[in-house]
Amino acid sequence: MSKQELIDGLNQQLNREVSTFLRYMLQAASIKGAQYESVRGMYMKEVADEVGHAQYLANQIVMLGGTPKLEPDLTPPPTDVRQMLEADSGQEGTDVKNYIKLAELAEAEGLIALKMQMEDQAADEDEHGHEMQRLLG
Repeated sequence: MSKQELIDGLNQQLNREVSTFLRYMLQAASIKGAQYESVRGMYMKEVADEVGHAQYLANQIVMLGGTPKLEPDLTPPPTDVRQMLEADSGQEGTDVKNYIKLAELAEAEGLIALKMQMEDQAADEDEHGHEMQRLLG
């Protein structure tokens, strides 16, 4: 394992976070109907959270001597609320796995604060996925 592998992993996750907050922003804007107001509110709240994750990742990439590289996934999100929640719940699960891997890489490099933050972000993403599952019923 190397510092470059960690930087590459942080960049990959940075792009996932940027893609996520863009998707959530668009999904929140597209959701209509009183019955879905709680879902809309959840997505709007998560936008700020995902932006915070992305900013932290970009800062760490620079601190490690790398350059943040943005290549977000701009695939249009689903318009059906149920499909949104199902797809995004799965994406949150992928993010959890990625953050756990990043925590392991950070630990191998002796970067304990980064390791702990990656674990915190894994827990945060796990909670997002659980909230989406709850909204699915």
